[in-house]
Amino acid sequence: MDPSEFAISAVPLQHTPYGPLVPEKIVGKNKGKVAVVTGAAQGIGKSIAEALANSGANVAILDLKDASETKTACESLNVKSVYYNCDVTDVARMRTVLGDIEKELGAVDILVNNAGMTRGRPICMDTFEGYWRCFEVNCKSVMSTIFAVLPGMRERGSGTIINISSRAGTLDCPLALGYTDSKTAIIRATASIQEELEADGLGDKIQMFSLHPGGVPSALGASSFPADVAGRYPAAAEMMKEFHKFLKTDPSLCGMTCAYLATGQAKELRGMYFDVRQDIERVASRGRSALRKAGLYTLKIDFIEDYANEI
Repeated sequence: MDPSEFAISAVPLQHTPYGPLVPEKIVGKNKGKVAVVTGAAQGIGKSIAEALANSGANVAILDLKDASETKTACESLNVKSVYYNCDVTDVARMRTVLGDIEKELGAVDILVNNAGMTRGRPICMDTFEGYWRCFEVNCKSVMSTIFAVLPGMRERGSGTIINISSRAGTLDCPLALGYTDSKTAIIRATASIQEELEADGLGDKIQMFSLHPGGVPSALGASSFPADVAGRYPAAAEMMKEFHKFLKTDPSLCGMTCAYLATGQAKELRGMYFDVRQDIERVASRGRSALRKAGLYTLKIDFIEDYANEI
């Protein structure tokens, strides 16, 4: 990817909470709800958990790392918070943890699949096991939690599922195959599952979103290629340094966007891919049917003139 190939938005992008997303506008809007956030010990996940707590939700934190700091931060906002040490790729453990959360806090109303990883290796310098590990963390864990909590949401007729995605899932990204492929899969799965909900008349009650958190200078976002990859592809390594200059989005923006989506105020964007740096009210005001008709905020393939994506 070459930074010069990217277009520049005519409308300035947001990098911190704005307008409807400032904390005081969302205080208490999710009061009494139960939220689960994976990968919430630090960075974007920690900001998501804190934003949901600020909105009144009781928060369950899942991470392999010590998340006691996140738990304390959430509890300081006068909500209940629990932390479970959990490998999100361990399906049996995840099911047990989600069951324990229901017993301790209640049924899950909000699920944010945030845990993720990248390897930054081309296929010729990777192993299948390494490639697949990205899928396990970025895709398998997401789908296993969805399979676990969505039936309950359908039964109760309410819920929000947010899958933290990436711009990489919308582009051809060499040297990051496992990350790109797994994020693309999640964007597509989010849209497809939402269509199933629509078919069952549940679209207005249960919403799913795939969310690009913006250019956050997190440990994952600011990661560089391993030394051996950088040595073989020096031009790509230099280009990555250029990309790092654009990482200026505060993780709190993603956090507050998640809290806002959980309130149901942006149902028009359900099933879609959304970049948190865009004005959420401006985009949602276009209406779901208009956005879908124009093929916006979704993955697609275009063809040369006179050809269409036929049956």
